[in-house]
Amino acid sequence: MRSITVKCPTCREALEVDPQTGEVLRHRPEAKPKPGANFFGTRLREIEEEKARRESVVSQSREKEKTRQGEFEKLFRKVKEEHAGGKAEKPLRPIDID
Repeated sequence: MRSITVKCPTCREALEVDPQTGEVLRHRPEAKPKPGANFFGTRLREIEEEKARRESVVSQSREKEKTRQGEFEKLFRKVKEEHAGGKAEKPLRPIDID
């Protein structure tokens, strides 16, 4: 025999009901949080940990971007110094090849 599990609309507990007769076979109380369990304190701690993780990721990204910017500036100076002494050649255009 199969039974269906439904939630009681008044007490919010699980009821196992026989679909043919409509009779309640079992009444299972829903698990309630333990008294003294600090849900809000736990959630607040989780939120603070998430905030700390996000801040560390952002700071790492900032540091990475600073070093990357420094590398680009060094490369730009190097290329600029190499081409500063000599006369820059004009690139060939397709029309000049003919």
